[in-house]
Amino acid sequence: LREDARLLVVWPDLSVVMSSIADRLKESRELIWRVPLSIAFIVTLAILHATLDLGDETLNTAWLIMLWYGFILIVTAQVSTTAREFFSGVGTSMFQAVDYIVRGTPRPAEDPNQQTDEQKRRAEVGFWTLMPSAFITWIFAKSINNSAIWGSRYGIIGGFAYAGFYMSFFSAALVGYLLRTRSGYTSLPTAVEKVYGPVAMLGFGIMLFYRLWNEVWSNTAVVASFYSEEVWTPSWWASAWVSAIIPAAYVMMGGMRSSLVSDVLQAGLGVIFLVVILGLIGSEVPGGVGGLISNEPEGGWQPGGYTWLIAAIIQGCISYPFHDPVLTDRTFLSRPSTMIASFTIGGFIAMVFIILFSIVGIYATYRTGEVSISNPPAKVARALGSTAFAFINLVMMTSSMSTLDSTFTSASKLIALEFGGWFKLPGDDREERGPLKLNDIANIGSAHILVARGTIVFLAVVGTLYLYVDQSSISGTTVSGTMVMGLGPPVWLLIFWKYNSTPGAGDGWRQAPLAFIFSWTTGAIFGIMYTLNGRKVGGVPAIMQNYAVGDGSGAIFLGWNIMGHCLCFAACLVGFLINQYVWQLPTLDAEPTREHPVTGERIPTPGYEQVAMAAAKKEIKVAHI
Repeated sequence: LREDARLLVVWPDLSVVMSSIADRLKESRELIWRVPLSIAFIVTLAILHATLDLGDETLNTAWLIMLWYGFILIVTAQVSTTAREFFSGVGTSMFQAVDYIVRGTPRPAEDPNQQTDEQKRRAEVGFWTLMPSAFITWIFAKSINNSAIWGSRYGIIGGFAYAGFYMSFFSAALVGYLLRTRSGYTSLPTAVEKVYGPVAMLGFGIMLFYRLWNEVWSNTAVVASFYSEEVWTPSWWASAWVSAIIPAAYVMMGGMRSSLVSDVLQAGLGVIFLVVILGLIGSEVPGGVGGLISNEPEGGWQPGGYTWLIAAIIQGCISYPFHDPVLTDRTFLSRPSTMIASFTIGGFIAMVFIILFSIVGIYATYRTGEVSISNPPAKVARALGSTAFAFINLVMMTSSMSTLDSTFTSASKLIALEFGGWFKLPGDDREERGPLKLNDIANIGSAHILVARGTIVFLAVVGTLYLYVDQSSISGTTVSGTMVMGLGPPVWLLIFWKYNSTPGAGDGWRQAPLAFIFSWTTGAIFGIMYTLNGRKVGGVPAIMQNYAVGDGSGAIFLGWNIMGHCLCFAACLVGFLINQYVWQLPTLDAEPTREHPVTGERIPTPGYEQVAMAAAKKEIKVAHI
């Protein structure tokens, strides 16, 4: 009887607990996203099992890995319900959300003004979130594939050469840090719009969107190559679409917040998978990985590795990072000092990762005796058997999805805030039109989040459809990098800009749209000419061969970039001088506040204390309303 009595007491309590959990789950709005996506996963799994039975156990296993990997990312994704979470990545952690649903522990208030200091600290994007996110988002599937290709051409120096593009981490971090702590900007596009005007902002935004669209097709193409050795087969197309849909789905749920959280997981997995791959390769070669690196194919490596290294460093230091909001958007997250540390360490890890992955290409040459092999990762994966295939495929999926989720996040912010701010969407109560700032939360509403989610869908579809036209991942780096060399000079000029000492003083520099337009146009012309003629090397005449510097296939690329960057700087200077002395536009006031380097708090800009105080009072009034 005592046992029965005890059961009578326990079961009602358990039912109450389950009912409370169900109520909290409904309140959290988690079901709106997770239930339909879970059903879609089950349906997709059933369809693929029925229609894509390839008769190949390795490929069938690869499909299961992709689907289950995607399912885990989707069901564990953060769901953002506020603009701060969706666009800035600031918010409750996954553990806090689970703790609230299971135990009812109160979550921090959505309004940061109502949060304790400890809650604010926990909601911040910290070092252990930003560092792995910055690192893994730039380990593109196309980039590690390209590093392997260069490894098969030039040996280990090919890996170092491709890692030269990763100097972008340090350039982007320096510019972002100074724009935040000296100039008070909250994003690179808002800085461009203020200093160079709306026309420059339009050209800059188009270039950014071009880069983001580029990332979609170039990364999905690399993943698709693991599911079919021939392009445009049903399996090839299915894998390309699924690898784009998965990150689009979980980023639609949480925006920047879900991207950051998933990046932490994928960064750890990417490193583990790479170690396993190198172990498998080392076991196949006498002397291990060290012996493989020192080995040279008969006839030696192709010339030009050092030429590409110099060219990549030039682009990485001067212009390459500024056309990729996947990287630059993250320089405006976290506290400035934390961001610098995250990008310094994350950039170093990314460079090491790229160099080590080039060993896959070196092994492909060792195994076949051929130099310059197309798509070495897929060929090595198939040659080493099912275990190696699974791990190399996982590295490609990890790198592709982490890149695409950041791509979709940056595109959604660009369209919804930087472009959307000109259209005064519902919730935007500002008197003026222009790009919305991340700290202008009071004017960012649900309409902006809806536009952001629509942008994600649009980019996923349009980006993947471009695979009907081009599947070459290498062109996604060299060509796009050359096309945008004109962005470097005006962006570097931003950190030296002289503003009015006090509001309206007239002793600052004048707005200079021509500085941006002249440089941007010059870079675009050089990029177009390189695209049309620069790859015609060897027996085919090319007008740029007279400007070749170095040896090998990168000689024209290096020479064209040296001359192009010099002319872009000159064009920027000419445009700047015209706007200062001939076509004179108004001088520019500084931002009223800027960020403290250590705490990240907004502090008044010297000379603008009264403006900053008035803006703070207005924010407090809006918050009370």
